[in-house]
Amino acid sequence: MLKNSRNLIATLAVILLVILVRLAWPVVENVLDPPGNEKVVVVMKTIGPDMEFWQVVRAGIQAASAELAVSPVIVGPRWERDIDRQIEILANVIEQSPHGILLAAADFNRLAPLAERAADRGITIVTMDSALNSTVPVSFVATDNVEAGEKAGRELNRLVPPDRKIAVISHIQGVATAIDREEGVQRALAQRDPATIVGTFYAENELDRAYEIVIDLVQSYPDLGGIAALNENSTIGAGRAIRDLGLAGTIRLVGFDNSQEEIEFLEKGIVDALVVQKPFNMGYLGITTLVQAIRGRTVDPIIYTDSVLVRPDEIFTEENQKLLFPLVQPR
Repeated sequence: MLKNSRNLIATLAVILLVILVRLAWPVVENVLDPPGNEKVVVVMKTIGPDMEFWQVVRAGIQAASAELAVSPVIVGPRWERDIDRQIEILANVIEQSPHGILLAAADFNRLAPLAERAADRGITIVTMDSALNSTVPVSFVATDNVEAGEKAGRELNRLVPPDRKIAVISHIQGVATAIDREEGVQRALAQRDPATIVGTFYAENELDRAYEIVIDLVQSYPDLGGIAALNENSTIGAGRAIRDLGLAGTIRLVGFDNSQEEIEFLEKGIVDALVVQKPFNMGYLGITTLVQAIRGRTVDPIIYTDSVLVRPDEIFTEENQKLLFPLVQPR
């Protein structure tokens, strides 16, 4: 009887010890491997000051980094179109053997081999904004760009009579955001006469090039009725051309993003609608997901950050005010 009692007490003691260890393990784990020591690098498409979108992404990264006690190094080319430079930067980052890389890839295919090299070295990869042609990234944080393109296409289809022509001005051929948004627009316009879709034109993410494309389109197609512009610079360049030609309301323009100039165009009727992303959320969730993955947490393979179509009469709703004018911390 005494022996059985001792066995029972011993068993209960073991169970209690296991429970206490499990409860204490997060504390023990942090002592053994304290958060904040991770070496994290963010490789952006551009670190230039020209696009407000990327400044808001950076603000989201900084906010999450402060909460997670990490200090990411943020690097990237001066120009988003400089894919060769981004490849060179990423190769150099890999040689420094960080714990993780948050990558906004400027080309769907060309950066994939470098991601494979990073994974072979044990570096955790999360992609942000633009997908990569690789299974290596543990997560992808972005707008659902096909859905966003469909929103733009549906709105343009609603605004432009069926007998008038439509053009698409995209940013950089081969980048995943462009590929997906173009697909979404084409899906939304599938019921139109194909002869009314004059094609997709690439501005190489340059305002002046988008401006010139619109001037050429107006001269070539007197019956042009609408333009889908698929990023910030494409929208601003197209908007400036429509303004200077005095064609606001005649050529309907549906664009992407929410820079100050775009919002002014929306208020003045030069832009008829904007598909607004949530770049702060993208940056915040991108760095959060990367750090969680480095620390051994399970992360979702795809995290969509949503987009909203905003028309001129919807600018001043409370929800859209928050969306259009996000709080950006100074760099």
